[in-house]
Amino acid sequence: MRKVILSMMMSLDGYIEGSNGEIDWHVWNEEMSDYMMDFFKTVDTFIYGRKSYELMLTYWPFETGEFADIMNRTPKIVFSKTLDKVEWNSRLIKQNVIEEIQLEKRKTGKDLVLFAGADIASTFLEYGLIDEFRLIVNPVVLGKGTSLFQVRNQMKLELLESRTFDCGNTLLRYSSKNRPLNKIK
Repeated sequence: MRKVILSMMMSLDGYIEGSNGEIDWHVWNEEMSDYMMDFFKTVDTFIYGRKSYELMLTYWPFETGEFADIMNRTPKIVFSKTLDKVEWNSRLIKQNVIEEIQLEKRKTGKDLVLFAGADIASTFLEYGLIDEFRLIVNPVVLGKGTSLFQVRNQMKLELLESRTFDCGNTLLRYSSKNRPLNKIK
């Protein structure tokens, strides 16, 4: 069965964006690019919420190079209740998040990666849809912003790997130990 992997950059104090939605604090270098290129070999579908999709859509279709090629050609699933259509090799899903992800996980292929904001990530967390977490902690403290983990219940995770990068980032790779948090109907 395919896994859903949440991949997220976050600050040392647990924020995924600043208080005004800014992500200009992300620390990135060649080593981070190499890591992501290796990670991309293990997935064949990107999952986005509306905000993340719209952010990516304003940037990647206009970029070139190996990294941009992967971002542009990889099929995408966009979860949104407000969008009427999507482009950029994407499929729109307006409802039934749980059922749709369960169907995707049963398909043959590589894993799926959730590149999303806190709202859709919270839904995935609440219903135990995330199999693995790849959190890239950046050496920055924001003080305020949007927290990744907006959960109502305690979550227990098992550390699978940790890795430090020369730029100061640390990858923390976890699997979920107590899924699902809520019963999937």
